[in-house]
Amino acid sequence: MILSHEIPQGCKLYFGKNAKFKRELESLASEILYQNGYEEIVTPTFAYLKHQRDTHSREVVRTNNQYNHQIALRNDSTIDTIRLLAPHLREATISKRWFYIQPIFIYPTTEVHQIGVENLENCDILPFIQISLQLLNGITNFTESSNIQNIKAFLQLANVKIPQICAEIFRIPLTAFEKIDIGAIENANPLMAKLLRVYNQETLKEFLQDSTYNLPSELKLELEKLYNLASEIHYAHCIVSPLYYAPMSYYKGLFFRFFANNTTLILGGEYKILEQNACGFGVYTDNLIQFI
Repeated sequence: MILSHEIPQGCKLYFGKNAKFKRELESLASEILYQNGYEEIVTPTFAYLKHQRDTHSREVVRTNNQYNHQIALRNDSTIDTIRLLAPHLREATISKRWFYIQPIFIYPTTEVHQIGVENLENCDILPFIQISLQLLNGITNFTESSNIQNIKAFLQLANVKIPQICAEIFRIPLTAFEKIDIGAIENANPLMAKLLRVYNQETLKEFLQDSTYNLPSELKLELEKLYNLASEIHYAHCIVSPLYYAPMSYYKGLFFRFFANNTTLILGGEYKILEQNACGFGVYTDNLIQFI
C-alpha cells in the first residue's frame, strides 16, 4: 500500500523554512555569478540517450519519443551545457561564462538539485574556489542556523593527473585510487607511501624538496601545479590530497571540493568534454541544505 503523503525514494520535498532557504540560496548564487560576468542557461530536461552516455557512474531514466527514439532525463548538466553551446562558441556574441540552477535525475527515482557554473574561456580554478567561499560566507546573512555561523566545511585540493601518472609508473590499478585502497598504494613503492602522508601545503613542499626521491619530471610538474594552487589559498580548513581521484570521469587536471560530515557540498575543477577545455563547479544544493 502506498500512503498519500509518500514520495518515491530519492525524490526531494521542500516546504516552509527549507523551501525559503533553498530559494534564498539560489538567489544569492545567481547574484554572485551575475556580478562575476556569468549568464544563465536552462537546458532541456530530456535529451537523446546517446548524449547522456558519457557519465559512466550515473544510470539514466529512459523513455521513448513519438518516433521511438530513446530519450533520457538529464543526468549531467555539465555535459548538456557544453554539448549545446559548443557549436556557437566561435560566435562573438556568445558568452563563454554560464551558470544553471536545475536538478539532474538518476535511475530509478533520484533527483539532485544543483547550482552549476561553467567557464569555457579560462581554465583557472582559483576564481571558482573564491566564488564558492563568497557563497558560503554569504549564507550567514539569511540563516539563523548555528551550523553555518560556525561552518567548518573542509576544502580539499587535488590533481587527477597525479594518481593517473602514479598508476602508470608504479603499475597500480586506477581502481586502487578510486576506492582509496591504502594497502595497494602504500606497498607499490616507498615514494607512494611518502606521498600518502602529504596532507597540506607544508607537507607537499617538504615532499618536493626531499632529495631522497628522484621524482619523474611529469609527476613533479603536476605536484608543483597542486602546490602553486594551495599557496594561493588562505583558508583555515584546507587539505591537499595528491592521490585523491576525481569522482567525475571528465575531470582532467586540478580540482577541488568543499565537504562537511563526509558529504560533498561543492565540487569543481578542470575538465574536457567534446574536445572543449573548460573549468566548472557545482553546488550540491540538497547536501548544503541538509548540512545547515
